[in-house]
Amino acid sequence: MKNLALTLLFLCAVFVNIVAQDKYQTETENDLYWQPERKIEFSDYQSKTDTNCIKFNQKYGFQMSSNIGFRGIVDIPQKRGKIDKGYIVPVFCKNCSCILSEDSLNLKVDRLCFDIAETFARIIRRDLDDYQKTMNIDNPNAMFFTSIKNKWEEEMRAFFGQIIRDIFVDKKENAYEEWRKMVDEGLEQLKEYATKPEDCYRFVLGKPIEKGYMQAKTIMGDMRGKEDK
Repeated sequence: MKNLALTLLFLCAVFVNIVAQDKYQTETENDLYWQPERKIEFSDYQSKTDTNCIKFNQKYGFQMSSNIGFRGIVDIPQKRGKIDKGYIVPVFCKNCSCILSEDSLNLKVDRLCFDIAETFARIIRRDLDDYQKTMNIDNPNAMFFTSIKNKWEEEMRAFFGQIIRDIFVDKKENAYEEWRKMVDEGLEQLKEYATKPEDCYRFVLGKPIEKGYMQAKTIMGDMRGKEDK
């Protein structure tokens, strides 16, 4: 009986997860937002120009060029007493990414970089959550979103550059496998801050998804001093 109850509980959890994924659209014709079950495919490289591909092919021998980054926005409550909501999601821009020919290693590295972007998105959510709890304020995102996002986005770009150097330029032995292992461990450690389907849907819809919230017209800029950058 106990085993049956546990099995039913597991099936219910799976069903709820499937329903949530079906409810929220997580990509558009032009943009793919990070979700664990949706990997970048060759067909997602849809740029109408090969300019970037040709440039990187001539410099590094790449057959593909991807555009991976963040989308971020803050929604604020229309009435006091609620905490504002910051949305940060990794995005692969389909019509900004080009392909000359299919290259399996390029694809693996782009998937790796997409997961690195997700790792840093989780770090940003964690930091914003920590600010809210430590300072006990209702507007952690309006105050700190830009500073925290900019800080970790700079780190993310540095990681991208090092990966490209290790794998494609210096061709270090087992470089991809080592990076893959490190990123997987990071994702696991930060799994409670994972990008949810509704986070992606906020950008697909283009307006607040929570009742009683509106998009912030302005938020605080980057407050880091020169020594912090």
